[in-house]
Amino acid sequence: MKISVIGAGAWGTAFAIHCARIGAEIMLWAFEEELIPELQATRENTAFLPGFKMPDSVRFTHSIDDALDFAETIIIATPSFALRATLTPFGAKLKNKKVLILTKGIERSTFKLMNEVVEEIAGSPGDNIATLSGPSFAKEVARGLFTAVVVASKNIDFSHALQQQIHSDYFRVYRIDDIIGVELGGALKNVMAIGSGIIDGLNFGMNTQAAFTTRALAEIKRLGKALGARESTFMGLSGMGDLILTSYGSLSRNRLFGMELASGKKSADIIKSRKTVVEGYYTINAAYNLARKLGVEMPITEELYHIVYEGKDIPASLKDIIKREFKTED
Repeated sequence: MKISVIGAGAWGTAFAIHCARIGAEIMLWAFEEELIPELQATRENTAFLPGFKMPDSVRFTHSIDDALDFAETIIIATPSFALRATLTPFGAKLKNKKVLILTKGIERSTFKLMNEVVEEIAGSPGDNIATLSGPSFAKEVARGLFTAVVVASKNIDFSHALQQQIHSDYFRVYRIDDIIGVELGGALKNVMAIGSGIIDGLNFGMNTQAAFTTRALAEIKRLGKALGARESTFMGLSGMGDLILTSYGSLSRNRLFGMELASGKKSADIIKSRKTVVEGYYTINAAYNLARKLGVEMPITEELYHIVYEGKDIPASLKDIIKREFKTED
């Protein structure tokens, strides 16, 4: 079994390690050409996932052409904002490949989910495209700690095939055909985790956190309904599961970003100082504008947009949320 992983960030690297452990030959593509000699010499990605040696069955390349020629199964793990630009020149090669997307986000210019972007690039109806989501910190997957995820595709048979291909005793894979719900849950939990980080940074307590997470999930479900997702999907691994992990887990970049906002730092300064990607920063923009386009009420997302992109005072934002009119619980 041969697999190519496009993207050598923390998650792409961890997934490459996992696939190598279950017997696959791996080619890992890195955007940063300067990483390749170090990866080859040390077999460790010190830039994005330090402390983990990659098995000998993992090889490295800076050529996407080589990566696509190497395997029939292609794993995409680029940042969401870079996915289209990275893959567009290679659409013809992608069309007949088996594609599994690890990237979580919404494209800001088109409001497309990642599977829709890949379908467009490849000229594919989507039967050979799937997405993977669920509560899965890269470091814990690389350590071999038990993890459960879900694979979604329009083609449930394809989901089943991937499920069998990447499952292991410590990496349990479920399948579903609601790819919209799985993609949206994976994208929006990054947004909501920023809010959770702000609450944590302000020491508002667990009552506030529990209330916030509950209402955050309600917002995710509302947008999902507008896009045709099933509500039950958001109660699963890619919804509630990933939301809990990313909101409360100490390894969450999005939660840490929120905590830094709460300390008074500017969002642009935080992003510039980070080598790793904070996906929620980009997804807030897309989710806010998509909700406005569809007429979906998302007050948490709206306030986070004002804080992150317009510099709104956090205490003022919290007051605006708290003083909203009386509502029935949806």
